[in-house]
Amino acid sequence: MLTQPTTDKILLAIANDLNAVVLPAVDDEQAKVLLGQIDQLLRRLSRRSATEIAWMTEEINAINEVLGREDREVTSLLLADVAAEYSEASGALGDAIDEAFAANDEDMIKKLKNLLSLRIEKEQEILGQLDLVGRG
Repeated sequence: MLTQPTTDKILLAIANDLNAVVLPAVDDEQAKVLLGQIDQLLRRLSRRSATEIAWMTEEINAINEVLGREDREVTSLLLADVAAEYSEASGALGDAIDEAFAANDEDMIKKLKNLLSLRIEKEQEILGQLDLVGRG
């Protein structure tokens, strides 16, 4: 029984059940590989769902700070709404990158590169390492 039925916990429970119940009953090697891939996907989705809204809002604030934009008050924590705000901030970031390179603004280019590096680090942290199940 799940005492915390959050999305991340549900995904982990499914992955654990697949490994504990389904995998031992499977003899087909292709099916075992597929189950390994499903396990990885479920665990990655679990990590992402546990932190997705927080990292998007943190990055929106970081983008706004670097670009000198006013922070917007978060009015909704619905994933679709936060994702829309994240998309808008990412668009502004893209525009700022174009403008900084067009103006040859080395200071802004450095800030933007740092921001992109932090984005990549966060994505790698959330997604984790991809193991090539059945490919080795």
